[in-house]
Amino acid sequence: MKKKVISWVKNNLTAIILVVMFIPIFIWTQNNEDAVRNIGTTSMEYLNNEFYRWFTCIFYHYSYDHIIFNSLALLSVGSLINTYTGRLRTAIIFLLGGALAEIPFSIIVKYGAENYGGGSSGGIYALIAVFLVCWLRFGQENKIKWYRPDLIVTVLFFIFANDNESSFLTHVFGFTAGIIIGTVMIMTGKIQCVADHDEIL
Repeated sequence: MKKKVISWVKNNLTAIILVVMFIPIFIWTQNNEDAVRNIGTTSMEYLNNEFYRWFTCIFYHYSYDHIIFNSLALLSVGSLINTYTGRLRTAIIFLLGGALAEIPFSIIVKYGAENYGGGSSGGIYALIAVFLVCWLRFGQENKIKWYRPDLIVTVLFFIFANDNESSFLTHVFGFTAGIIIGTVMIMTGKIQCVADHDEIL
């Protein structure tokens, strides 16, 4: 059991580090409108050419429920995808997919509305999409048992996290970005089958 936990932590280090990064940012932005304005996304009118916010907003969570469920989902999909992508590519997919999910938010959000958005779910949906692409491509080589807790949590998050229009659109954009990213990575050989897949959960 101890070896499995150590292996899980080692293999899922990217997701763990990201979740740890969420915490101080969450504390900083609570009841701090200036902090939210500095890192959250909004309509193009209010973005003020601060395009870095498409990345910083990924780390912004507006409530305890928001950060808890996103953290659980990220840890779960991270443990599933890392075998295929490795730590660095997992981080790249999360950040790139999250930003590509937030860019359309800035475009379609009601013009003139100072409506700050954020959250890691766009990046999480990108990771879910890449995992799906990898499973479809390498599923026969890397068997994954359907009753794995991390897989169950990931599926439940995928189904039930769409609780409002903004989150639904962000998830669609993130998932679409993940499909593209995963397909390109496989076609260019950046993601390959790993024969010694460990059932770490």
